[in-house]
Amino acid sequence: MTNQMPSRADRPLRADARRNRQRVLEAARDAFVEDGTDAQMEDIARRAGVGVGTIYRHFPTKQALIDTLADQWLADSAAIAAEALELPDAWEALSAYVRRSAEDMMRNRGLRQVYGGLGRLFEKGTGGRNSELVTNVRRLIDRCHQAGVLRADVGFAEFRALMYGLAMATSNADTLGAQQLYADVILKGLRP
Repeated sequence: MTNQMPSRADRPLRADARRNRQRVLEAARDAFVEDGTDAQMEDIARRAGVGVGTIYRHFPTKQALIDTLADQWLADSAAIAAEALELPDAWEALSAYVRRSAEDMMRNRGLRQVYGGLGRLFEKGTGGRNSELVTNVRRLIDRCHQAGVLRADVGFAEFRALMYGLAMATSNADTLGAQQLYADVILKGLRP
């Protein structure tokens, strides 16, 4: 048996490296909320109070940083769907999920891109958090079908397409509150 040193990826981060990574993620999240995928690594480094090299030590490419943030946003969306599932009324639960998603998308340009242009919402191969999101949203849809409050011809694929559309609509919204109009239109169309 050989005594091999653990690879760099297998070793836990030092406390200062963990703090720097967290600062980078928080700064990147803020930058992506405002600028979406157009956010610049130099701006993120400045916001985090670190050098650009520190970012690249944790995230070898900008896409790796975007993917990490996308996973966080998917986890947030899964949590929103889980909260909605706690509501006893099936329609109110689905409505709460759609409305909250619309509000979050309106505030967060990066999230809109994940939902829409980047196509990460509900897609296969985007991690365990995504599987939790898929499971929770399927449960919301199934509950509505069982209660007879959702069109029978709207399944998971159709709902996913509508959420993509919601992301694109909110990206083009020029007035605060427009996301509620878009959510209302989608919800009205989902009724039998």
